Amino acid sequence: METETPLKITPTPPPLSRGRPTKALSSSERKFSLRWLVVVLAFGVAGIFVFLVLPEVVRERTTEIRSSRDSEREAFVEQTKDPELAPYANLEREKAREEATVELASFVELQEILEEEMNIDAWGTDEYERVKELASVADRYFVENEYPRAMEAYRTATSELQKLIDDGRAHYTESIADGQVALDRRDEAAATIAYQHALTIVPGDPIAANGHTRATLLPRISTLFREFDRSLLRSDLKRARTKLDELNDLDPATKGLAEALANLLELESEARYNRFISEGFAALQNNRFDEATSSFDQALDRKPGDSVAIDGLNQTKQNRLLMKLDGLRSTAELAKTEGRWADAVAAYDRALLLDRSVRYARDGREDLRALIAIIKTMDRYLDDPHVLSLDEEYTKAKKTHTAAADQTGRGPTFDAKKGAFQTLMDRAGKPLPLVLVSDSVTEVSIYHVGKLGTFDRHELNLRPGRYTLLGSSDGCRDVRMTILVEPAMRPVSVSCQERI
Repeated sequence: METETPLKITPTPPPLSRGRPTKALSSSERKFSLRWLVVVLAFGVAGIFVFLVLPEVVRERTTEIRSSRDSEREAFVEQTKDPELAPYANLEREKAREEATVELASFVELQEILEEEMNIDAWGTDEYERVKELASVADRYFVENEYPRAMEAYRTATSELQKLIDDGRAHYTESIADGQVALDRRDEAAATIAYQHALTIVPGDPIAANGHTRATLLPRISTLFREFDRSLLRSDLKRARTKLDELNDLDPATKGLAEALANLLELESEARYNRFISEGFAALQNNRFDEATSSFDQALDRKPGDSVAIDGLNQTKQNRLLMKLDGLRSTAELAKTEGRWADAVAAYDRALLLDRSVRYARDGREDLRALIAIIKTMDRYLDDPHVLSLDEEYTKAKKTHTAAADQTGRGPTFDAKKGAFQTLMDRAGKPLPLVLVSDSVTEVSIYHVGKLGTFDRHELNLRPGRYTLLGSSDGCRDVRMTILVEPAMRPVSVSCQERI
């Protein structure tokens, strides 16, 4: 019988899933430490050394683990290689060891999150201890070179650790949501509790810290909202605006602030609208049409299509027109009183440009046209009264005289002119004696009167005015002369004396 070659046992470095210092050892942790102590004594000083060094190795990132994987594999194979095992078996075991080490690294990374970021000792100690017990089982498998079982155990512990992290994050999210609901209800106590719980899970979290700070402001926020509401009830919009500005400065994210602002803006807009309407009608009543138009326009800016503002603008336009028309009427009447007939007609024309339906302007203009025609005719005869010697002109003048007599209430200027024309017509209607002397040879005639023949002396009666005398005689140049028939005039000599 062959003698068996003694199997050389080399201590395997145990992975330190719990190598991180913890705050206080529970009963389970103390049991875990005793188990490690037995393992260390069994495997000797070399195992103790590895136990102290390996935690730092495991803490390295996955990239560092992989970079040292090849060198570790060679050393481990040499130490644990069983002469009786085929090279393939040693490689399989090394591969399983590496996979277990990777799972261990994942576990340690999650431990760091729980202990350094999520303050696990403050909210999940019992569950965390249970998961660490699972990791202790995996550690034992690893030490005993049962790497596949160690890998599965580490994987289970890692999965449980991930669930614990997920639960913590879910509790954090729920606390943040509860805190927001409490803020919206302005419940200081509930908001403080919710955000404090979130800070317990994630210390220093900015969202939770901000919510906790906002919770401390709730008493003042509630007071300001009450003062804001009272100001609205008193229609004190200025004070309401002040309280709302304070609220916005205190916490712009306060629920209900946007709605309160929208309500205040609507009330302020309505107040401005009412003020513009009031100012518009006040200005209209005092004939300040430009101010009224501006006020009604601003009211329409706040309420487009508003019937009250539109009616105010229409009234303003109508009153402005009526005032202008009244002014033009007064201008025309004054001009007529002062005898400035053309100015009166111009005033009527301007009124008709503003409104073609203005009756006083139409009638007044027509009336003045007839009056002006009478005046022009009177002025022509008054300027040249001698033309009335002609029957045709005298007949026209008589018609004008009759028309002028029908014009009453035209003012002193017209009455004076009418009186002068009356005097003219009285004088022009009374024939005056005219004595003509000649040489009994010259044929004498009066233009528009007739032939008088030859004579030494001829007397006749003619209306005052201008007459043209004609004298002709054989062998002599004709004589033509214009005379004015006037009262007490001397005899007029008519004879042809220049021989041809």
